[in-house]
Amino acid sequence: MLRVQNTLSKQLEDFKPLKDREVRMYVCGPTVYGPGHIGHARTYTAFDVIRRYLEYSGYKVRYVVNLTDVHDDMIKRANEQGITIFELAEKNIKLFFKDMDALGIKPANENPRVTEHIKEIIDTIQALEKNGFAYETEDGVYYSVTRFKGYGRLSGIKLDKRVTGTRVETDKYEKENVTDFALWKKAKPGEPSWESPWGQGRPGWHIECSVMARKHLGEQLDIHGGAIDLIFPHHENEIAQSEAAFGKAPFVKYWLHTGFLNVKGEKMSKSLGNYITIPELLARYDPKVFRFFIANVHYRSRIDFSEDAMAQAKAGLEKFNRLIEALQEVKGGKDHPAALHLVNETRTAFTEHMDADFNTPNAFATLFNFVSEANKLLAEAAAEAAAEATAETALSEKDAKALLDFLREINQVFNCFSFERAKAELPAEAKKLLDEREAARKAKDFKKSDEFRAKLRALGIELDDTRDGVKWRKVA
Repeated sequence: MLRVQNTLSKQLEDFKPLKDREVRMYVCGPTVYGPGHIGHARTYTAFDVIRRYLEYSGYKVRYVVNLTDVHDDMIKRANEQGITIFELAEKNIKLFFKDMDALGIKPANENPRVTEHIKEIIDTIQALEKNGFAYETEDGVYYSVTRFKGYGRLSGIKLDKRVTGTRVETDKYEKENVTDFALWKKAKPGEPSWESPWGQGRPGWHIECSVMARKHLGEQLDIHGGAIDLIFPHHENEIAQSEAAFGKAPFVKYWLHTGFLNVKGEKMSKSLGNYITIPELLARYDPKVFRFFIANVHYRSRIDFSEDAMAQAKAGLEKFNRLIEALQEVKGGKDHPAALHLVNETRTAFTEHMDADFNTPNAFATLFNFVSEANKLLAEAAAEAAAEATAETALSEKDAKALLDFLREINQVFNCFSFERAKAELPAEAKKLLDEREAARKAKDFKKSDEFRAKLRALGIELDDTRDGVKWRKVA
């Protein structure tokens, strides 16, 4: 049975959706004031794997990722570029979808935008006012956190009782408490605004997700996800708003959060010069390698991005792709019971690990063992074919297909293996070295042959000597 680590309870819990075999899942999307960065890529890739595994397990998943297209950062960036926030949003939303597609992330069922939900946002704020959880000031409408008894249960934050219930003199607009947050911001000159019962203005940040989650998934969700830095205040505030406005608790049954992503051991920031956008990532690395890199670290763990880590991921992924190519080339042979046993054994272990809070590192340890054992079967078959043996240990096309079908099955979850790799053309210099190596082999000058192999490897060409001749592949 699937179990998940619930940020709300701080415990591993049995996963039982509100409606049998159906999952309503909401993940906080980007504020589209510029290109996404690799922290976003980590989060959306990790939740893509979680969503895919739920579907692999037989759940029907309705998946929603919002788009924040009005925000203080949007206004600032649009003014810098001399365009409207709507023009800025349109440009960056197109880029976001392009990046998600390049990363192999399945499209969400819905990508609602804040500016398309202004009426619903106003209605929800009015409900909060009516229920006694919101109040108006000179510059907007605020949520009173001290009136919501459960505030802080997600993040563990403790409110300072010394300032609760009193006006904060240092606050220009007299918030009741320093922790109160804006639901509606009254318009300032030059800002985008909409008509409301409190005058022209725009939504605060937190209210949007409560509204869009409810509209597209209902008053209660099975899973709400996001990066760990959203736990407070954003997700804490979502709970307070949703439960106070709609009267249904819990707003979310299971809260899941991805860990931080560092770059070369440090927190990513523009000041450190280690800020990497998703377009920059995609220009430098194969997106399938990035997916493999992300999937080999638990979604809740901190992850360290570096060239060395990506090189290791590339080497690890290549082991799977080399096995796939080898299995695709199997001809003839005899059935071997170990092949189906390996598939069944690996599937069982894979499922057990993934059911333990989507433990992808342990799942991949099992899959790497699968690669090792499958390669042993291939080696046995090759040795027997070379010796023209007839023993029952040869690998058949049927066995190879079973192993390949299993890898395709697993790839429904990870979407990083390659089953159709175009063969690159061999460079002229490498072709000359390959011909010279063949001549050395025919002359039985194996020392010279090894020297040519080393030269080819330095050019990023790896050789495999098979009974069907020499085969090459690019490895760099």
